[in-house]
Amino acid sequence: MHFNKIKIRTIIPVLLLSFVVTFSLMANKSDDTDKHSEVDFSLSCMECHQEETPEIVKEWRSSDHGIMNFGCYMCHGDGEVEFESSPSTERCISCHSDQEVDFTKVKLQNCFDCHQGHSLKFHRN
Repeated sequence: MHFNKIKIRTIIPVLLLSFVVTFSLMANKSDDTDKHSEVDFSLSCMECHQEETPEIVKEWRSSDHGIMNFGCYMCHGDGEVEFESSPSTERCISCHSDQEVDFTKVKLQNCFDCHQGHSLKFHRN
């Protein structure tokens, strides 16, 4: 009987500590992610951004992505559950794996060191 009491006294604090660590990590992770501002999600990205950021919409429309009508969500996420205001190289590589660059071998940090954000035009060496 004594052995069971020792086991319980050890297991309960370990479980409590595990829960605390897990929840604090989850809370910190959600703080690190981008959040889209509160918007009316019944509108499309284009409907809102045509008014809010018309220059960005114009750049996107003239890009290969705009011409092919690849939606904003493909790079930025849906805005509700997932959102990246500045998409990562991983987002680019998910479609353009044949153009992946080993950034450890060049003096660049991401795709946008060479490509402009929404026009995606090549602008640097």
